[in-house]
Amino acid sequence: MLRTIGIWVLTLILALFFFYAGYKKLTGNEVTTQHFQEWGYALRLLKFVGVLEVTGALLLLFPVTATSAAILLSVIMVGASYTLLSHDIWKTLSITSICLVLLVFMGYFRWNQSWILQVFKMQ
Repeated sequence: MLRTIGIWVLTLILALFFFYAGYKKLTGNEVTTQHFQEWGYALRLLKFVGVLEVTGALLLLFPVTATSAAILLSVIMVGASYTLLSHDIWKTLSITSICLVLLVFMGYFRWNQSWILQVFKMQ
């Protein structure tokens, strides 16, 4: 019971974080847009990452797709970590690292409910 509550709390925290981050990118938040431009990324990438983050946040809310969402969002966090490291931005690297670790835990905790596991069990 306590484990289930903990998993749902972690799910909601991650979903809210990524929904907010994606929303900022999709609405063209001035600071976020400026960062992408400083890093040399096209504004199309800003919107694309925003769509992926919002999609991942929504998929986290369903146990059957939570592992897939965690994988998707982990790839985004690896890309974000690379960008921060390559531009010597150490302040926010801890946030991306913590998110990455939490997403790995989320994927692990939801693995038994994943559609991926169900597909391979059928064969």
